[in-house]
Amino acid sequence: MTDALFEFDLPKGQTPFGPLPITDAQIAEIRQAFAAAAITEQGGRKAIIDSCVLRPVQSLRDLYSTDFRRVIDRIQNANASQPEAAEGSAWDNREEDTWIDRL
Repeated sequence: MTDALFEFDLPKGQTPFGPLPITDAQIAEIRQAFAAAAITEQGGRKAIIDSCVLRPVQSLRDLYSTDFRRVIDRIQNANASQPEAAEGSAWDNREEDTWIDRL
C-alpha cells in the first residue's frame, strides 16, 4: 500500500485492500440460477464455478463480487447449450428433403 491519499489506478471493483467480497443477494441469485437450470449436483455446480475463476473456491462465500456476472452467465449458457432430446429416428428428424421426399 502506498502513502497516496487516493488510489486512481485500481481496477474496477477493487479496493486498496483487495476485491470486494460477494454479497448475500448475489449468492441468493446464484443459487436461484442453479435451481432454474436444474443443476442440483454439487460436482456440477463446482465445475461451473471452477471454470469461471482461476483460484481455489471452497464455497460461494469465497467468490468476489466481480466473479458474480461470469458465474451467472456460465450457468445460463450451460443450460442453453444442452441439446434437446430428439424424438424419432435420425431419418425422421432430418432438416432437408431428400430425393425420396421429392417423388
